[in-house]
Amino acid sequence: MRDKFNYIKQLYEDGYRCIYYDCNEDDVFTIYLKNFDNEKSETVQICDCTEFNQFKSYIDGLSQNSLF
Repeated sequence: MRDKFNYIKQLYEDGYRCIYYDCNEDDVFTIYLKNFDNEKSETVQICDCTEFNQFKSYIDGLSQNSLF
């Protein structure tokens, strides 16, 4: 899947939220998302550190905006 950041961003717009993420020894990031309205879940793997950092900045920005 190309451009996984935009895929994850679309999942966020559809109500999914990141519940956990980790990284294995091969620098593959696994992101676990859940939609609590319909109880569905998605797992996305990202192999690009830059794309993962873009995702991380996106969710950090959402967290900061929800505080105000």
